[in-house]
Amino acid sequence: MSKKKKASKKIKAKVFKAQASPKPKSLRWYGLVVAIFGFLLYANTLSNDYCLDDFSVIKDNFVVKKGDYKTIFSTHYRYGYWSSKGTLYRPLTLAMFATEWKLAPDTPALGHFVNILFFAWSGWLLYQLLSLLFGDKYQWLPLVVSLIFVAHPVHTEVVANIKSRDEIMTFFLGLAALYYLIKFVDTDKIKLLVFSVFLFGLSVFSKESAITWLGIFPLTILFFRKEHRKKTVYTAAYLLPAFFFWVVRSRIIGQSVDVKDVQIIDNFFAKASSAEYYGSALYMVLRYLQTLFLPTHLVSDLGFNQIPLKNFANWGVWLIVALIIGAVYATFRFWPTKTQKPHVGVYGVLFFTITFSIYSNLVVKIGSSYGERFLFIPSLGFALFAGYGLYWLAQKINKPLVPKVSNPIFLGLLIVLLGYSIRTIKRNKDWYDSATLYASDIPKSPNSAKLNYHHGLEVGKKGNALKGQQQTTQYKKAIVYFDKAISIYPAYSDAYALKGLYYFKLNEYDKAMNAYNLAIKYNANSPNAYNNMGIIFFQRGDVKNAERVYKLALKYNPRFVDAYRNLGAVYGSTKRFEQAIEQFKKGLQYDPNNKTLLKYIGAAYRDLGKPELGRPYLEQAGNLH
Repeated sequence: MSKKKKASKKIKAKVFKAQASPKPKSLRWYGLVVAIFGFLLYANTLSNDYCLDDFSVIKDNFVVKKGDYKTIFSTHYRYGYWSSKGTLYRPLTLAMFATEWKLAPDTPALGHFVNILFFAWSGWLLYQLLSLLFGDKYQWLPLVVSLIFVAHPVHTEVVANIKSRDEIMTFFLGLAALYYLIKFVDTDKIKLLVFSVFLFGLSVFSKESAITWLGIFPLTILFFRKEHRKKTVYTAAYLLPAFFFWVVRSRIIGQSVDVKDVQIIDNFFAKASSAEYYGSALYMVLRYLQTLFLPTHLVSDLGFNQIPLKNFANWGVWLIVALIIGAVYATFRFWPTKTQKPHVGVYGVLFFTITFSIYSNLVVKIGSSYGERFLFIPSLGFALFAGYGLYWLAQKINKPLVPKVSNPIFLGLLIVLLGYSIRTIKRNKDWYDSATLYASDIPKSPNSAKLNYHHGLEVGKKGNALKGQQQTTQYKKAIVYFDKAISIYPAYSDAYALKGLYYFKLNEYDKAMNAYNLAIKYNANSPNAYNNMGIIFFQRGDVKNAERVYKLALKYNPRFVDAYRNLGAVYGSTKRFEQAIEQFKKGLQYDPNNKTLLKYIGAAYRDLGKPELGRPYLEQAGNLH
């Protein structure tokens, strides 16, 4: 072979061969791969129980369990669980929970299945959307981005926790709205725009944070349909459902959220000075980014005082400031022009910024300083950024980004996806129930007062099923965690109240009463403390004080079933049977299948000399398991 031919062959070997994007017929197939992958990742949650907020929005929510759709759409998010004024309005997801409870009462497997189903469906839809947006401009990138998003372990807090259906539905419906918006831009079919606006409306009624899609809609047109940029004017149509939601929400729970009520136990920098507030908020953005880039330290809470307050003397704060400045520069530098194709990495950064803004505590103070669920939708921005990074690297080394094991870039992606998958499946087990989650997370966040409090609660619950010395040991162990929570946050009223409860269970009534008094000292509106004080007063024969504190418990929580039962018992013990029956029936309104209340009503009617009126209640109690 001549030198000329050898040179020619060598040059030819270095030429970058572009790999064709999947043909339209293949779209459904690759989207299905993403969906199946997502479903399999979370299949092991089907055996999980209820966990964390599942109780307040499902299992212990009397409105949801009654299937009272009218009340669901006319009250705040947790109306069926507590009587305090709420600031959230998410009726669509509550309606889904109510329907599932009707179909299969007290069956968490159904809730988990629906979560997994919509998550997998979202993965499929994401692939379809990205394929539509990118066309043939970016080879295989829709598949890469979709797989990174679906596999990311940070989603466990959302998919493995039934309550977080609100996040899943907001994402699914927002994606669908964006998909049909782009279809409208491409075809000019107005019915597609109308359908898109309708889907966005459903998204907002699933969770308020869907409002950030208002920024994503025009941004996407400007990046990926720049030849139709004038059509961004049509995105003003999405203001209609947003305004409608605002009107409905305002009539039900008021026009604004009172940020003054945010407590440091929920948001550790809520009461800080301006320098510490914004310093801490910026530092937490860095912590969120760390979770996205290195999801090895997943935890349900990083509250007071796991992370101390930060100010602008902290290097992490300035690092995130530098990253923000860099992101602003990149946005102007790579903004799509007539001659420059859209920069997916920059779009990803902007997608993250817009959707995460509402959770950052920089735009508005919220009732939490950290939550992995807040990264669910913004993490798509990370997946776009990471996916584009792989595409860029493939171009630099003349290796097309194709799904072949022989391709070093794709092999690296497979290794990352494998690591993500193992981490996700393992973390799913932590979300089996509240006790399992807190036991797993307390070593990761030992200085969180809230985490110690909730772990102590679960430790104490475990003791209820034990007897003798084992039970005593378990109760004392629970008190240790309450003491740890109090040592971190000395004004922790709820921790004092539970500490008192377990001293009561240990028959140490003086210590219990002291703890209840401290609970009331730091929160004069503590219904649990008043109710538990009443039990001690009643056991000591101090019926007058027992009645007084039970009434206070009901004043601060008019739906407190235990307090109605206890107040009724006070009336019954003093032969005020009609008043006792009245209280028992009030409690029954919020817990219709409460066997104890049903039996008490039957007994009170018997003692009143009207056993025939009490018989139906006794029969109903007998029919309950």
